[in-house]
Amino acid sequence: MEPKTCSNCKHFRLHYIKYSRGNYSALRYGHCVKPRLKKREAQNKACQYWQDKKDDF
Repeated sequence: MEPKTCSNCKHFRLHYIKYSRGNYSALRYGHCVKPRLKKREAQNKACQYWQDKKDDF
């Protein structure tokens, strides 16, 4: 089982950078949308609102 981190939470939105040739690269941070917008690093320990991304599929 994977540890509970922001990167595997369904409320976490990872940020990307777009290069001039149209390629995208993931960054190490993003934001959380529950219960309000918060800046987070992908490997942060999960908060009490954590829900597994895989539960939606």
